[in-house]
Amino acid sequence: MFVDKTSEKKKRKKGSEPQSPEPPPTLPFSLISGAGEGFDMPVDPNEPTYCLCHQVSYGEMIGCDNADCPVEWFHFACVGLSSKPKGSWFCPLCTKEMGKL
Repeated sequence: MFVDKTSEKKKRKKGSEPQSPEPPPTLPFSLISGAGEGFDMPVDPNEPTYCLCHQVSYGEMIGCDNADCPVEWFHFACVGLSSKPKGSWFCPLCTKEMGKL
């Protein structure tokens, strides 16, 4: 049998202040998706973001070999990788910039 307890009043000790409900977190939950990979997990609002998708670190990631890359780290799925490439790897942004030089 289902009992709705939302209407029950909580007993307070004498002289104690009524407690206000906790505020919701700034980022309650976020669906983190990376080209076919989906994770439903809480996200810390202070967690740094990476990649072209601007999401937190998860799964396999690769670092761009350009020391001046503005993004630095990328999810494999977001840059079309399924395994670590041999040798140096440059992200799509840096590859595009190097093509302009």
